[in-house]
Amino acid sequence: MQHNASFRITDIQKLLFRLGITLRYIGFRYAEEALLLMKDDETRIFSVTKCLYPPIARKYSTSINAVERDIRTLSLVAWTKKREDLEELAGHSLDRRPTSTHFLAILYAALISE
Repeated sequence: MQHNASFRITDIQKLLFRLGITLRYIGFRYAEEALLLMKDDETRIFSVTKCLYPPIARKYSTSINAVERDIRTLSLVAWTKKREDLEELAGHSLDRRPTSTHFLAILYAALISE
């Protein structure tokens, strides 16, 4: 189901800041871009390695692996620094750190529910 997402880049930034993720992390901009791409077509989350990471890698002149790794780092930061907030956004307890895809899905769901 396609949602009419109406969040802005400032909403993404506030959400990342809430999870302890700052501009200090390279993945900050990658996550912003991923969520904006999902805003245009949320089905991209179903095939991140083909539909989400490649345009981000092209835009930032890096590799798909680097994009995934840096978003994974953001997931780890949120998991270790702000786990309670991350679980609140997820809507349930998490027994392990979310994968990059799951992390983006949690963020996207939080943004469209606001």
